[in-house]
This record gives sequence, C-alpha cells and structure tokens, in this order.
Amino acid sequence: MKKTIRTSCYLGLSLLILGLLLALSPLGGRESASAHSVRPAVATGVVRRRYPWGKVIVVSLSQQWLNAYQNGRRVFSTAVLTGRSSLPTPLGTYHIFAKMSPVIFRSPFARNSPNYYPPTHINYAMEWRAGGYFLHDSWWHTVYGAGTNGEHYDPTYGWQEGSHGCVSMPISAAAWLYHWSRLGTTVKIVP
Repeated sequence: MKKTIRTSCYLGLSLLILGLLLALSPLGGRESASAHSVRPAVATGVVRRRYPWGKVIVVSLSQQWLNAYQNGRRVFSTAVLTGRSSLPTPLGTYHIFAKMSPVIFRSPFARNSPNYYPPTHINYAMEWRAGGYFLHDSWWHTVYGAGTNGEHYDPTYGWQEGSHGCVSMPISAAAWLYHWSRLGTTVKIVP
C-alpha cells in the first residue's frame, strides 16, 4: 500500500513539474513558442504588447513582407512572395514543426495540371502548416514584395505568379531565418 501511495505521489509530482515546464517553455501556452530586398532590421520599434515573448515571424500578405521579432523587438525584415489567388497562403497563427536543409520539393499536382512544377531544390525550408506550407528560399524568383503574389514581371525569369501557398524569399533571407528560428517558433500570417 505504501509503495502504491509513494508511486502515485511521484507520478503526481512528475506531472506537476512537466506542466510547469510546458507552461514556461517556448512550446507551452505562450504565443512565443515559438525577400529580394533583404535588410537587417533596426531596433526602431518595440512591439511588446503584440509579440511579448520569444521568437515570432509575422508575414503581411498585403505588404508581401516578413518581420521577425525576438522578445518584442524586430530583429529581421525582408520582402517575400506569397500564394497566388488560386493557391493562397492561409491566414492564421502556426508554429514551425519541421526544418530541412537541403530538400527537394515535389509537386503534389499531376504533370498536366497548370499548377505542376518539376522537382525543385530548396536550400532552407521551414514547414509551418501541414500540407506543405513552408518558409523557403526560391532561386527562380528575383523580385519580391508588394504585388508579387499576383502576376508580375521578373527581369530574369519573365512573367510569373505568386507561390503555391508558401512564403518564399531570397536565399540570404531564408538562410538567416533558418538559423535564427527553432522548432516551435510562431508564424503569424496576417492580411
């Protein structure tokens, strides 16, 4: 009987400690669980009320821009290219759950689909939503920022549309983000 009570006490204490660790960790209940023009972010603003703790990546679809925050301060900023109207980037709050470097993306679409793409080498990929939604580099684009999620002209590759729903950026931006982020980093996709 004493052994059963002792085991129950240890189990209860272990669960309590585990709960406390989860509550305080980046993967716990906090929001913090946590590109042709790339520029280091200047500490111009503190946004503690919106992103108070840890690492948070915010992607603005209307501006086609990504900002990375650490403990409420912007630490990185870059232009991006997001989903076209027929394959939009979904709004919401997500968390990076997989990181791959390098990786080959393979099209989920049939070869005769207008959305098909050949196997594509990616240097830095961070998956934030199941179904193949990534933050990643895109060597086949040289133009990023406002308007690139629609039909636009790229001086190197000609007429293009936005992505298949991913958030793509130049390799230098993807490399920085890949090394800065960790599994569990919050990704907010906003209008």
